[in-house]
Amino acid sequence: MKIKLLALDLDGTTLRSNNTLSPKVAQAVEAAADSGIEVVAASGRPYGSMPKEVLALRGVNYVVSSNGAAIHDRTGARLHATPMEESEVLRLLELTRDDDLIWEAFLDGATYTDNRYLRHPLRYGCTPAYISYVQNSRGGLDDMRQYIYDNRRRLDSVEYVCPDKVLREQVRDKLERALRETYITSSSANFVEFMHKTATKSNALRWLCRHLNLSLSQTAACGNADNDADMIACAGLGAAVANASDSCKRAAAVLLPGNDNDGVAAFIELVLNG
Repeated sequence: MKIKLLALDLDGTTLRSNNTLSPKVAQAVEAAADSGIEVVAASGRPYGSMPKEVLALRGVNYVVSSNGAAIHDRTGARLHATPMEESEVLRLLELTRDDDLIWEAFLDGATYTDNRYLRHPLRYGCTPAYISYVQNSRGGLDDMRQYIYDNRRRLDSVEYVCPDKVLREQVRDKLERALRETYITSSSANFVEFMHKTATKSNALRWLCRHLNLSLSQTAACGNADNDADMIACAGLGAAVANASDSCKRAAAVLLPGNDNDGVAAFIELVLNG
């Protein structure tokens, strides 16, 4: 069937590795919109951290943020949200009380992070291209665990940053065994992210299909990371860029050039000519 909705992950997919949008991809997105396709920015970022150059593109009328925990329209109005379960947040805090982790919290479109990360992002695995993004998109706190506890009923999602792979995976494994109402995923190597179990990009895509009276067979989706795999798998046409994770590639029907080689533009050309 003809594609009517195009869902695009941002970091590592639509955006280049230097956190910019290439002119070729921007033109392709607007060409898709001009053909009548609804273009959706689907990101792990909270709404307040979405790139202005992406939101300004003609035809980007919907934004999936925090990996599917919230959906906004072009005006910024929140159309749908699925906060974390309070009991799961409390259990998460209990199980990690002895682990030295950098915590971040997402709520109401804003991000708060540990001041250690805000002051020294490179120390915790941030790439140079994203230092400015991190320092300009987050509020800093000394006690993130207390902040998470205080807002335990309102959280879109939380995540920890940990460049120590052994510790990162040990903690993730412990939490995956204990948290039954929580979706756990990763958008990049040093991050482990937690949302309500129904707050996924695939469920956000399903919600938008109901909202717009479309079928999943009329959708296409593209991504690069583990948190994109479910969306790619459920879309009518799913694609992964060459720099994607293994799980993302396995879910995809189409493998594209990488994010630094205008892979999204190639995907849109395929959709428009398909």
